Amino acid sequence: MATGTAVVSARGTIVPGMFGGPGRLAPWLPMLRRLPAPVARQLLVALAVGDGVARSGRLHRALSWSEDQHAGSKWSLALRLLANHGRFVADEAMIGIPDVDTLQRDVIVHGAEHFEGLTSGGLLLGFHLGPPRTAYVLRALGYPVRLTGRLEGAREDERWDEALKTGEAVRLPTGAPRGRAEGLHRIRTLLRQGGLVYLAGDGPFGREAFRIDLPGGPLVVRLGWLAMRRLARVPTFPVFTYREGGRRVIVIHPSLPQPDADSDRDTAQCQAALTPLVESYVRRYPDQCRYLAFPAWEPDDPSSGAPDV
Repeated sequence: MATGTAVVSARGTIVPGMFGGPGRLAPWLPMLRRLPAPVARQLLVALAVGDGVARSGRLHRALSWSEDQHAGSKWSLALRLLANHGRFVADEAMIGIPDVDTLQRDVIVHGAEHFEGLTSGGLLLGFHLGPPRTAYVLRALGYPVRLTGRLEGAREDERWDEALKTGEAVRLPTGAPRGRAEGLHRIRTLLRQGGLVYLAGDGPFGREAFRIDLPGGPLVVRLGWLAMRRLARVPTFPVFTYREGGRRVIVIHPSLPQPDADSDRDTAQCQAALTPLVESYVRRYPDQCRYLAFPAWEPDDPSSGAPDV
């Protein structure tokens, strides 16, 4: 597989301690990282459930989402959804994950053969479904995947400098058109050099391309990755992650149809290919769809502004 000239190694210079969680979690990170991992993670689960129940609006949304799924007791599903929110916040901040070797444990990857032998660059298309940090987990397992996103912590942590310089990570800042344009140009260059780049297909930022209608509310797919795949003319592999017991399972699907020069046709064929994949995920793992159940987090919420996937 072509890996691009900018990659130093699959793991590179990024370590778990460089990741922060939601803004309101920052003051508590030193304490949480000193606690035994199971205790810290369970504390975040308890706080997420307690906070969700205390906020009547969020509990109402959780119950409404659960009822729309027709997947057994709506109360049970709503509480599992809130608990998973806590687990995924812990994953965002790498709570209980002191090093890369720890991150590799209990991870299963299905479908990596789809990009083995790839002779061009490739886009890995992720979504805010299930546990976060999929791109970094793949790097920890040895796949030379480039991270992209807002990477807010990179502004204050100089350890990110080398990763940004080598192209291990690419910042796409919001509210900074020039910086975002530079990031997209960097991604295009990496793809043309044969790199694997992980991009989010959804989230709160960017122009809407289309919607996938689902029980409880739609998943809004953004335009950026569609434009990038047409510009770079590279395969696009949908990637979904879920928790099953104590394991993280990453599923890499076959590539979407080849890019079509006609943007309307290309959008339509991608929507047709992605819709059954997303529908299947939501049907099987409704308690891991926190950003579908809560599509508009409050500004003061610990999860305000969906995180990098």
